[in-house]
Amino acid sequence: MTFSLSRGLAALFLVLRESFRSFSRNRNLETAATLAYYGFLSLMPLLLILIFLLSWVVASSDAIFTALQEQIEEFFPAFDDALLRELALLAHRRVWGIVGFVILLWSMTPFAGAFRNAIVDIFKGTRRPAFWLAKLVDLVVVLSLLVLFLLLIISRILLIALPIELTQMVKGLHAMFAWLLSAAVIVAAYKIFAPVHLRWREAAAGAFTAALLMSVIRPLFGLLIEFNPNFGYAFGSLKAVFLLLVWAYYTFAVLLFGAEFAANMRRREAVLLRGFLADTSSIPRASRRLLAPFLRHPENEEILFREGDEGGEMYFVRSGAVRLSRANLELSVFRAGDYFGEMSMLLGARRSATATVVEPETELVAISERNMDMILQENPAIVQRLLRDMSARLQAMNERVAPQVGEAPTPP
Repeated sequence: MTFSLSRGLAALFLVLRESFRSFSRNRNLETAATLAYYGFLSLMPLLLILIFLLSWVVASSDAIFTALQEQIEEFFPAFDDALLRELALLAHRRVWGIVGFVILLWSMTPFAGAFRNAIVDIFKGTRRPAFWLAKLVDLVVVLSLLVLFLLLIISRILLIALPIELTQMVKGLHAMFAWLLSAAVIVAAYKIFAPVHLRWREAAAGAFTAALLMSVIRPLFGLLIEFNPNFGYAFGSLKAVFLLLVWAYYTFAVLLFGAEFAANMRRREAVLLRGFLADTSSIPRASRRLLAPFLRHPENEEILFREGDEGGEMYFVRSGAVRLSRANLELSVFRAGDYFGEMSMLLGARRSATATVVEPETELVAISERNMDMILQENPAIVQRLLRDMSARLQAMNERVAPQVGEAPTPP
């Protein structure tokens, strides 16, 4: 139990460390600035649609405005109430037809598209949907966002209508409901937009991380405004817009970090193992607790695989030595820092040689085909090293074996 807990904590530290690195490497702060701009432009159509739909189901305009005001302040601490009043007047004065409703919805899809592209970049996906399919997905996400706000505002209207003695008791439950509902929408967004197979638990881990960080930065942003009321003073009458953009920037930075966390949860094994294939001068250090599922400790003279076997994984030698032979002819001996068995795994071919352990206390790291595919997809430098090494091995074995057997064997 203690070992499992320590391994879980070590895995969490690995994912967090890699998430910070990939967040910087993918320049997500710049992406967050772009998303803040798109999000600000999408917020106004969203609020217009919300006011219009709520006026159909709630008779009191004051109740709608109060609930909207409280809910928006929950999500956007720097939102100006005057802007909300102007939007409410616009929504009530204009007759909104189906065409206007569709136009408002469609005007929000560029924001969903920008967020989708950011998620695709984070997950390093190569699969891109067709244009109309992508737009359909963007529209579904926009509708989901609309439903989220509708549910939160309607629940807040019901909360306002409760007797005063019940309000305080229910308010905590409402805050938990809002937090869980927001996290569920983030999970769905990660799951829908990810261009790879993302498990629900991985998406949930990223969404929980984002929601937790959001719970932390919101009060901090409120304190910043409270203790520095002149923040954004240089923008004059546009101060409220500036503060809203700043808050949106922080919000999307958190959402992108949550996506990085989900992506690194998915590739955590590849992150751990890729160091053994990188062009390093020494064997990489890695926690034995994390490496335990991948370590192999064969006996001396044990045969790892025979010529003609299926090749489902490759090996990295941490210590000891392994000899490759074919028809009783020694091809090569791999020692600490070397790897073997990659070609049959990558080509889906059978083993072309037999691997035998030739030293006691040999320790190997086994790398599966799934992890290898992920490593190669996201690390071009490792692909180049593999190609160089395989070319060099093929040439060396041709020079050594061809004169003896009259043929050029294929390396394992």
